[in-house]
Amino acid sequence: MKYFMLITILLVLLIGVGIGAYRSLQDLQNLPIKSMKNIQDTIDQRDAENFYRLVDIDKVLDDAAKEILSAKINAEFGATAYSMQELANIFEQRKPEFTSITKKAVDDYISTGKVNLSNTSSPTLKWLKDSEINSCVIKQISKPVIKENSATCKIEFYNQSLLFSFELEFALEKIDKNQWRIIGATGFENYLAGLNRALKKKLERLNAPVRNEIKDIFIIKGFSAKVVEGDEYGFSKTLKIDLKADVKPEKPLSKIVGRIIIVGRNGDEGITPFEIDMAYKPTGLQTFTINKTLNPFVQQDADAMKHGLRRNDLHIEITEIIYMDGTNLKQFEEIPE
Repeated sequence: MKYFMLITILLVLLIGVGIGAYRSLQDLQNLPIKSMKNIQDTIDQRDAENFYRLVDIDKVLDDAAKEILSAKINAEFGATAYSMQELANIFEQRKPEFTSITKKAVDDYISTGKVNLSNTSSPTLKWLKDSEINSCVIKQISKPVIKENSATCKIEFYNQSLLFSFELEFALEKIDKNQWRIIGATGFENYLAGLNRALKKKLERLNAPVRNEIKDIFIIKGFSAKVVEGDEYGFSKTLKIDLKADVKPEKPLSKIVGRIIIVGRNGDEGITPFEIDMAYKPTGLQTFTINKTLNPFVQQDADAMKHGLRRNDLHIEITEIIYMDGTNLKQFEEIPE
C-alpha cells in the first residue's frame, strides 16, 4: 500500500515549510494567512490540541483518500476491466488502512517534528525516502481568494533533488472572527505524477550502463508484429512478434528476459513480461517468436485488437540476461539503496 504515509506527512511538511515564507509578506495580517501562520506555530510548539483545532485532519485525509486512492486504483486495475461499483468497493476496502496509517503519521510528526525514514525495510518508508520529500521548497505563493466565510490558497513547491514542481490548493473556513481552519487540500495527484516521472527518469539514468551492456550481448536488429486469432471463442487475440537479434554472449546463456510495451490510444503503457529459453541454443543472428495474449478488458490490448498497432505503439525491451552459471545482468526495477 504505497503512498499512504506520504499524503499526510507531505501535507504537514508543506504547511510547515510553506507558512514560514509568509512571515516576510506585507499582507501577513490577511486573516487566512495569519491563521495558517498560527498552524505553523502549533507545529513548532508541538501543540497537538491547537493543531487539530486549526486543521480538520479527518476531512483532509478523506479528501486525500478520494484523490490518491482513486488514482492508484484506476492505474492498478483499469477502468475497462472493472465496473464502477467494483472499483468503489476496492476503494472502501482500502480507505480504512489509508486513514489509520496517515493519521498515525500526523500524530508522530506533531510529537517529534521530524520524519524518520531510517527503516527502509518498509516499502512505504523506502518509497518516501526515494521521493526526497525533505528537499521540497516554496516556489510561489498565491494570494488567498476569500469568499465570505471560506478561502483558498495555492502554493507551488519545487523538489530540489528530483527537479520537479507541483501545486497544492488549501481550503479554509472561518471558525471565528480572527481565525480560519484548514478543511482540505487538493493537488496530491500533481505531486504523484511529477514524482513518478522524476523517479522514472532517475531509474533510466541508473539503468543506462546496464542497458548498454545488454545491447552488446543481445543486439535487437528489428521486429515485426501482427494480430492473429486467439482463443477458439474469439474472446481474445494473439499478438505474434518475430524478433530478429544477433546474440553475442561471452559465456553460455540460460534465459533472455524482457518486456513487451504497448502504448494505448490514450498514451498509457501496458507492459507484459516475456522469457526466451536460450539454454543450449545457438548464438549469432536469428529470429525469435514471442506470443502475447491480447486481453479485451485491458485498454492497450483492446486498442491493438480494434485499431491495430501503429509504428510507435509497440516496444521491445530486454531487461535481464541470465547465464548458465547462475550469474545475471539485470536492469534495476527500483532505485537501489
